[in-house]
Amino acid sequence: MPANRGTADLAEAIGRMAQLMEHSRERIRLLEAVIENFPGGVSLFDQDLNMVVCNQRQRTLLDYPDDLFANGYPSMEMLFRFNAERGEYGPGEVELHVARRLALVKQREAHVYERTRPNGTIVEVRGMPIEGGGFVTTYFDVTEQRRDQATIAHMAHHDALTDLPNRMLFSDRLHSAVALARRGALMAVHYLDLDKFKPVNDGFGHKAGDRLLVDVAARLRGTVRDHDTVARLGGDEFAIVQTGIAERADAAALASRIIDRFREPFTVAGEPLVLGLSVGIALAPGDGVSSDELLQKADMALYRSKSGGRGTFHFFEA
Repeated sequence: MPANRGTADLAEAIGRMAQLMEHSRERIRLLEAVIENFPGGVSLFDQDLNMVVCNQRQRTLLDYPDDLFANGYPSMEMLFRFNAERGEYGPGEVELHVARRLALVKQREAHVYERTRPNGTIVEVRGMPIEGGGFVTTYFDVTEQRRDQATIAHMAHHDALTDLPNRMLFSDRLHSAVALARRGALMAVHYLDLDKFKPVNDGFGHKAGDRLLVDVAARLRGTVRDHDTVARLGGDEFAIVQTGIAERADAAALASRIIDRFREPFTVAGEPLVLGLSVGIALAPGDGVSSDELLQKADMALYRSKSGGRGTFHFFEA
């Protein structure tokens, strides 16, 4: 073959290779741009579990210091150990955290979970094994999203004015307490009604009435135990689910304590006002083992309290 022909073939081959290399470089630049503009953190580990890609969003989101990359990308094991040492995985032995996570990686299963970082950030982590070995993992900051969801859930189950549990949440708690009562536990439903609330609304206006209801809620919260539920059912009607009691006298003691607290004056429009409170009580399982029945019987007992002069309590009596 003539020398000039061989040179031409070689030049042509080199040209094609250069075009391929340029095409490859362009694809690499495109891939790098995609990774850097990804809306969350993203990292890639090869078949030996060494990191080969980590975008800036991940470094920022997870607070990776520059010295973590001083000698190049870390291995997955090094990254697990770094995170364990700074408390990212919670309390416990560092090497146990590392070993547990490496064992999960070796299962090569896709996974999705959320991790709350020590600074309070909630991170959604998604890992996916890739063909030929290795892993790609993405990280998204879902803190605001989860807080918004928690706020919406709270609003759906709490009274907008007093922030007490509303009727819906009260019903859920009552159903749970009644389920325990069916197995022999003793519980009480207290139905409460303010004795002199209407004159406040009529004489001082609804804004003063709303402020008073907020104060009423605070006073009720301070009277019950943490595992009892005090709720606003509507207007000036409140109810309490009292659990973990041993005898009827425990319910009577709570009702007496509440009535005593409401003998102390509230401040309305700068003036002291004794509001007063009446209470009706039904007990489970003795008075029934359905939520509706217990609430109805507590309401009947409340009617007796209001008819008998107010500022007192009565148990349901058949």
